[in-house]
Amino acid sequence: MKEYIGKKYYEILGVPSSSTTEEIKSAYRKLARKYHPDLNPGNKASEQKFKEITEAYNVLISDTERAKYDTINGYNINTGTNRGQKNTKTASTQSSYQNKRNAKQAYSNTQKKDEPPKEFNTVFSEFMDGLFSQKNKKQTPPPKKEIPKPIKGSDITVDVNISPDEAVNGTVKQINVLYVSECKRCRGKKFINGASCPMCNGEGELSTHNKIRVKIPQNVKEGSKIRISNEGNKGQNGGENGDLFLIVHIIKHSVLKYDGLNVLCTIPITPPEAALGASIEVPTKDGFLTMKIPPGTSSGQKFKLASEGLKDEKTKQTGDQIVTVEIVMNKNLSQEEKDLYQKLLRAQKINPRGDLLKS
Repeated sequence: MKEYIGKKYYEILGVPSSSTTEEIKSAYRKLARKYHPDLNPGNKASEQKFKEITEAYNVLISDTERAKYDTINGYNINTGTNRGQKNTKTASTQSSYQNKRNAKQAYSNTQKKDEPPKEFNTVFSEFMDGLFSQKNKKQTPPPKKEIPKPIKGSDITVDVNISPDEAVNGTVKQINVLYVSECKRCRGKKFINGASCPMCNGEGELSTHNKIRVKIPQNVKEGSKIRISNEGNKGQNGGENGDLFLIVHIIKHSVLKYDGLNVLCTIPITPPEAALGASIEVPTKDGFLTMKIPPGTSSGQKFKLASEGLKDEKTKQTGDQIVTVEIVMNKNLSQEEKDLYQKLLRAQKINPRGDLLKS
């Protein structure tokens, strides 16, 4: 059996003992909005406070239970209930004690423990549904919902690698684009009812991959930025999509360089090859070619491989490959090589610095 003795239900609800039923309902609604566990997830203090105000409301909203509570705690003695009734005086302390005993005895036949009256269920249902309308009063129309402003989707940047030929002539590439959108389940808040959103795993957004074909224009340069409109992330609230930006990178060869349609490279040769001539393998954009080095070749001399450069499909022009040879000395000569160079030095009949000495 509940013990009403010492319970401060009026203080818990913040109302005087003379409050009407409607005043008690109003006080409960305000406190319920403030301390309801659904509005304060994880807050133990709010949960305990909500239990206290619910218990107080459960008793005071029922005329029968409130009368018992008032009698047990002396609210009907000397002070009176002041609910449409005049104050009355008690005859003696013995009469007050007898009233309390009668109230306790009567309460033993009341409703089961923790079973709320029907009025409580009605008001609590109103609270959970957000209604809180008073009887016989016209409901205030709900405020108009503010229409969210359109938000443009964010831009996406993707690196694209192309060959030198593709840079000259343009190409169409298939690229993989990562799109990010707000999670529809949690609306980007990452949590639902205090737990991580099961759809986005608490990320607040979802990622999807999509392969699209993009066009690279002719004569594009290294690091060029190409904009493809409306291919970025989706906008929100009816906003337009973002843009897709391609950052172009031309694949570099370890030896080959490019100057317009021409291909440039530097090839090392040995002193005997330079002196006597030789056939050497030269890398090109399409593989290796054999190139002849004539006798008496000097370091830095340039040779042309005709039509081995890039081809412009629009103008039908084709560049050349320019090969620069560089004589490289062996830094670890064998004794035999040193002896041969000594013989060569003695046999040498020209002075390559002769013109310098005359000046």
